[in-house]
Amino acid sequence: MRYARGVSGLMLTVAALGLAACASSKSTPDLAPAVPAAPVATAPAPGPLPVGNALSAGDITNALAERKFTYAAPNMKGTVTFYRDGTFEYDQAGKGTGTGIWQASAGKLCQARNPTSWLPKGTPSTCLPITSDGMRLTAGPIQYTPL
Repeated sequence: MRYARGVSGLMLTVAALGLAACASSKSTPDLAPAVPAAPVATAPAPGPLPVGNALSAGDITNALAERKFTYAAPNMKGTVTFYRDGTFEYDQAGKGTGTGIWQASAGKLCQARNPTSWLPKGTPSTCLPITSDGMRLTAGPIQYTPL
């Protein structure tokens, strides 16, 4: 019997030491060292604007897509960003922001604006001849200067 008390006492002591070790250990697991994030790929800078009066659809698309411009025409000015998916976003001074769609065709830029509070019906698609002097694009009365 004395042996049994000794063994049970020893077991209680071992259990108590085990609990004490658990209580003093970290409550959160060690985290693996931080792995540096892979560098984020940036889009290449747009190339120079083409020069000419007879721009191909590809020239126009490459000149506009994924690029932001200031624009100016009689009674309106602002900024516009053309996207490769054929959409654009603009901010017209004194009016606000809006969106639309665009398409390049041989020698022409076609655009339509979506409805806004100041343009409740939007605009129908219009195609204007587009030219470039290498510094800016001109589509009808509108001049686009890259930012």
